[in-house]
Amino acid sequence: MEHSPAAVTARLRPLLLEVHRALSAGVTVSAAIHAAHGWNPSADRHLDHQLVRREAMERLKPWGATPEDDGDPWLTSRLEFADTSTDNLGLPMSGLLLRTPTDVLRVWRSDDGELPAAATEGLRAFYRQSPSRQLQLDLDADPEPPRPAPGHLALLWADAGAVLTRFDLVRPGGHVGRRVQVDWHVDLLERLIRPAA
Repeated sequence: MEHSPAAVTARLRPLLLEVHRALSAGVTVSAAIHAAHGWNPSADRHLDHQLVRREAMERLKPWGATPEDDGDPWLTSRLEFADTSTDNLGLPMSGLLLRTPTDVLRVWRSDDGELPAAATEGLRAFYRQSPSRQLQLDLDADPEPPRPAPGHLALLWADAGAVLTRFDLVRPGGHVGRRVQVDWHVDLLERLIRPAA
C-alpha cells in the first residue's frame, strides 16, 4: 500500500473533506454559543474545543455505515471517541478517531502544528511505523508478505475567529525517546481545500 503524501491524500480525499466540513461547522457552533452568552473562548479553551469536537462528531456519525451500504471503502469508516487519558495528546475533549480499511486517522487540535512528545505507551505505539519511503531493498522478502498494518495519521487543526486556520495531515515516523519523528507533514488547506486555480 502506498503511503506517500499524494497517495494518502487521494485515497482519503472524501474523508478529509468531510472532516474539514465537520470541524468548520464545529468552530461556527462554538463561536455562536460563546457569542450568545457573551463568553470569551480563551477563558475556557477546553469548552471551546469540546464544543467543536461535539459538533464535528455529530456530523461525522453518518459515516459509520457498514460495508454493505454500497461497497465504497470510504463508507466503511467508523467514528470512535478518542480516549480522554493522556493519550489524547494533552488536548482534552478535542480528539476524534476515524478508521478506514487502510488508515487510522486521529484528529486533534494543535495550535503550533506539532505532534506532542511521545510521553505515553499509547502515543509511542501510534507514532511507531515504517517510513513511507523504503531506504533499502529487502532481498529476502517473504513471497507472501503479511497483510499490511493500517497507516497511522494525525490530522491537526486550529481555528481563529470561527474559521479553521490549520488543517494539516501528518504521518508520524517513530520516536526517539520522547521526541517524535515525522515521516511527512502536508498543509491540506493549501493542497486540498484551497488548491491553486
